[in-house]
Amino acid sequence: MLACVFKAKNSWVVEEVAEPECAPDEVIVRVKACGICGTDLHILQAEYFSDFPIIAGHEFSGVVEQVGEKVTQFKPGDWVTADPNIFCDRCYYCKINKNNHCLNLQAVGVTRNGAFAELVAVPEKCLFHIPEGLSFQEAAMAEPLACVIYGIQRSNIRPGEKVLIFGAGPIGLLLLCAFQKSGASLVTMVDISEKKLNLAQELGACAVVLADGSEGSKLRKIAPLGFEVVVDATGIPAVQEKALHFVQPDGTYLLFGV
Repeated sequence: MLACVFKAKNSWVVEEVAEPECAPDEVIVRVKACGICGTDLHILQAEYFSDFPIIAGHEFSGVVEQVGEKVTQFKPGDWVTADPNIFCDRCYYCKINKNNHCLNLQAVGVTRNGAFAELVAVPEKCLFHIPEGLSFQEAAMAEPLACVIYGIQRSNIRPGEKVLIFGAGPIGLLLLCAFQKSGASLVTMVDISEKKLNLAQELGACAVVLADGSEGSKLRKIAPLGFEVVVDATGIPAVQEKALHFVQPDGTYLLFGV
């Protein structure tokens, strides 16, 4: 099969590789759509805990090609998406339902080969059926959207609160939509791209501010006392430091970007 293989730091190639083997509790998925996440770029730049060579890609959807002998919930032809995180279910953190701190965490496209390929092997416990009417492209967004929903929950936003989001990329825009549905009275977006800010306005942002050096005074006019919830969706240290200054006393600062 063809796959995009990260060979070494900043080195990748599309080449023929062996098809993945199907373990008894795994499913082979023929990939139909796969997103490119910021994490994938960090992996390519050797800034993550992945080892080379690696086939990245963890935001994906596809069709079941083959199932292992112990698989009971899926069959060939099923449309699926996946949670790429593979928890051991045995360590201390898994046992107290803090699986994201699993001491033996594995992840599709991070510690094992992922979906930048025609086929990918995924444990049955990580798969989800795609509801009828949802496209493969939409289903591939399930993983980033799940992260956003978890972030919203961690923010503990209350109805009527004001939200400020730095970064109007895909994650920032998903956060915008989710906060609107969660009771925010005002969502303001900041970015260096006018094009992205225009899209944020189309999606319902109450205010957009171009990061051109004068954004501080503009944000103070919008919320003189600050915002109850401030989110960084850039992962840029300088932006994260700046964003902290706009958190209202007793407010919440959500570090989302990586």
